[in-house]
Amino acid sequence: MGCGKSTIGKELSRDKQLTLIDTDSLIESQEQRSISDIFASEGEEYFRQLETQTLECLLTQCPGNHIISTGGGIIMRPENREILQQLGFVVWLNATVDTLYQRICHCTGRPLLQTENPKATLTDIISNRLNHYKETADLCIDTDNLHIHEISFGILESAKLFIPRR
Repeated sequence: MGCGKSTIGKELSRDKQLTLIDTDSLIESQEQRSISDIFASEGEEYFRQLETQTLECLLTQCPGNHIISTGGGIIMRPENREILQQLGFVVWLNATVDTLYQRICHCTGRPLLQTENPKATLTDIISNRLNHYKETADLCIDTDNLHIHEISFGILESAKLFIPRR
């Protein structure tokens, strides 16, 4: 959350003329409501199930090359980590808690951060996800002090060397 997934996804999509698929947008479209509304009415577990269903659908119904941007919590389920790796080159855009907080502190559409101390919550979220990111990603880029074009270039150059884990 706030690491630049959507921004970098759009940049890569433009650079390589590949379709950008945003799993959060797909879920919102299918459910005809926002993620915040889904969390509020159905809860996080329901949303995580929707993420899994979306990934399964992408794996079976969207062959070919494209850019996929996911929500940061998608890697919490083991089956999602496996599917992401099957889908292709997995990039983890990393940033410090301070950077992430600075980028998202004014956003109200972040259901997991609607707490008394969002920065502490963000720290806990990252701590809980860290090993899953490390386990799943083929590439980690620290985005704190990089420009969008530097990040995009790094991903494209690294992707050239990617050998699928099958």
